[in-house]
Amino acid sequence: MLVLTLLLPLFSLALSLPTALLLQGEVLLPPEGGRRGAACPVRVHLKAPWGLPLSRVAFQLEYQNLFSGQKGRESHSFPLAGGEEWVESAFTSRSFGVVQCRLRYFRGYDLLGLFPIFSRKGGEGTVLCRPAKAEGLGMRGQDAGGEGAEGKSPTGGEVRPYKPGDSLRSIHWKNSARLQTLLVRSEGGGRAGAVVAFDLRRTPEGLQNKLDRAFGLLTELLGQEIACLAMVRQGGGEVNRFPVENKEDLQKLFWTLGEKKPAPADRKSVV
Repeated sequence: MLVLTLLLPLFSLALSLPTALLLQGEVLLPPEGGRRGAACPVRVHLKAPWGLPLSRVAFQLEYQNLFSGQKGRESHSFPLAGGEEWVESAFTSRSFGVVQCRLRYFRGYDLLGLFPIFSRKGGEGTVLCRPAKAEGLGMRGQDAGGEGAEGKSPTGGEVRPYKPGDSLRSIHWKNSARLQTLLVRSEGGGRAGAVVAFDLRRTPEGLQNKLDRAFGLLTELLGQEIACLAMVRQGGGEVNRFPVENKEDLQKLFWTLGEKKPAPADRKSVV
């Protein structure tokens, strides 16, 4: 009886070891992404090879916002009797940015639940948490090349940055005030265009509000079939230009901005 008691844990470990070592975990995130301040669903698919049971599976689900540095984690532990399990979870990011989700300390336990066996097949995934929806942008029903505060526009519908020598009568005052940069109406037909300029400076809260407004404005302009050029000033003063002509371009722009921390503002460049 004593021998059986001593051998039973070893038998349980030997039987469960191959299954636990090959235990797989896959992190599934919504392809459309999430939005800051709102819950983003996460699904974890766990599967043991050959469908052999383990007494339980345990792991930490870790979240890290690559833009803000915000981190969070939650622990999970449950039996895996059928060899496959789905785990439903969610996280809420206070900041815009690309969020990396990964399984840490991913392990299975033998049939008696005595020995943790760590697996290297814990999955990970990334998802874009878009800026929050900014209300009251006042763009609905307006055309970036339409009539402004100074009377009728020229015959063209496009908008471009102001250049020295441009007539003051051609300035689009409403959009210039909204974007805090001078824009003028240009001659010529074709699809209307607009320049949206913003920078990645200010306090974290002020920066989030600025990104909310930029995302909302670009979304509304695209909804009116207005192609855009986004001009983004980094903390060091350099300016990057991104053409934004459709939703895919908009997603690519904010993914590029959200996958790394913004550079600290150069004091000499702060006005």
